Amino acid sequence: MASSKIVLPSVILALRLVAMLLLAGSLALIVTDKVDVRSDLFEGGRFVLKFKDIYTYRYVVAIAAIGCAYSLVQAPLAAVAIATKKRVIGGTANLALFLICADVIFVIAFATAAGASYWFSTDADRYVDELYPDSLTKANPDFKRLRQELDMFFVRASAAALLMLLAAKCTAAVLVISVYALVK
Repeated sequence: MASSKIVLPSVILALRLVAMLLLAGSLALIVTDKVDVRSDLFEGGRFVLKFKDIYTYRYVVAIAAIGCAYSLVQAPLAAVAIATKKRVIGGTANLALFLICADVIFVIAFATAAGASYWFSTDADRYVDELYPDSLTKANPDFKRLRQELDMFFVRASAAALLMLLAAKCTAAVLVISVYALVK
């Protein structure tokens, strides 16, 4: 049976790696999200929309990138705790408390980025549906293609928000386990 001193750091390491993968997935989804519709209806003959054009999505990219870096810094600390068979990551109570405070900040950042992205995507998608109703899209294939592309754009952004929210949950679980290990 595994020693109780390595179980908690092992779970924390696994959760940190999962959170990092979720953040990387969120980052990949949002960065590759793009709309490019060519038509004579638009000035210049095309309509292009990228994540850079929306401040909310820039925030998601920044938080996901910083979160990935944070997870990369934290993973070796958990690995060292496993190797040295210490229940508390960081070795001392003061360092563990500092890491717990950092985790709280990152849980909040991940949750706000997920919420902002999901909220914006939902509202913008509803606005696009009102701007290009079914009667207009049936009459003009260019509007139909634009609406479909925008729908996919917002679906991908919502998926990125979901991955970010799952990363927040993993980090919250790390937080709970870290507090438990510190108290025990």
